[in-house]
Amino acid sequence: MGGLIVSSRRWKEDRRGNAPLVSIVIPNHNYGRFLPGCLNSIVRQSIGPECVEVLVVDDASTDGSPELARGLLPSLPFAAWRVESVPRAGRPGPVRNAGLALARGEYLFTLDPDDDLLPDFLARCLDALDTGADVAGADYLRLGEDGARVVVSLPEYDRLLLANQNILAPTALFRRCLWERGARFRRRTLYEDWDFWIQLALLGARFAHVAEPLYLHREHAGSFSETARTDDARSKAFIVAANAAFFPSWTCDWARAVLAGAPDATGRGLIPLLPEHAGRPLG
Repeated sequence: MGGLIVSSRRWKEDRRGNAPLVSIVIPNHNYGRFLPGCLNSIVRQSIGPECVEVLVVDDASTDGSPELARGLLPSLPFAAWRVESVPRAGRPGPVRNAGLALARGEYLFTLDPDDDLLPDFLARCLDALDTGADVAGADYLRLGEDGARVVVSLPEYDRLLLANQNILAPTALFRRCLWERGARFRRRTLYEDWDFWIQLALLGARFAHVAEPLYLHREHAGSFSETARTDDARSKAFIVAANAAFFPSWTCDWARAVLAGAPDATGRGLIPLLPEHAGRPLG
């Protein structure tokens, strides 16, 4: 714990000008019931909430979420906060983009309101970035609707593994320069975060994995991650088509075929990398 305290002090001292150290964008649609817990989990961060800018971006909620956020945030000790409403997008990506465009922090992060950070999440991810990485993510606790908690351990970063499946969670901290170089959450795939991480990889980003469960992810009916599975094949094919330089030529052929209406024989959440899996015979 002592190392984290030293790290926290150094991060505060190294801030440039008046910019917050970390900007956290919270995309929200009718998740007001989760906002108090999510915001309190940021307050409890061991680096200190005075290093953090919080931007709640609301996607046309009808549950009073913006009013609730405006009522909660003034009493919380953040470096800065903002509540912004956007026209209904129906998915997190454009809402995240709207918040990231307003963010002023040196490091950027998007946090779904139904997830809670454990106290050392930001400190441990910042320490990982301090080793030379550009993106840092951690393992997490998955909370089922029955209340059961399961530790989800993510693999170490590997380019081929990321091309085959999404090995990062949306809750990963990344350097501002990657956003400034043009990475964006895109509309044409429901696997928005997977596409985003591949964009960062193509920009040369170095990824770090913190092998420790550092946030709580709630699984519940109606969440966007559940909805995304309904358009699995086309969402995967778009990722390949939009990031062709990241994939072998036969995978790009597979993606074009799927987008043209061909069936997808691969498993859900998997992009084929071997020629025979992509429909190209060996030899």
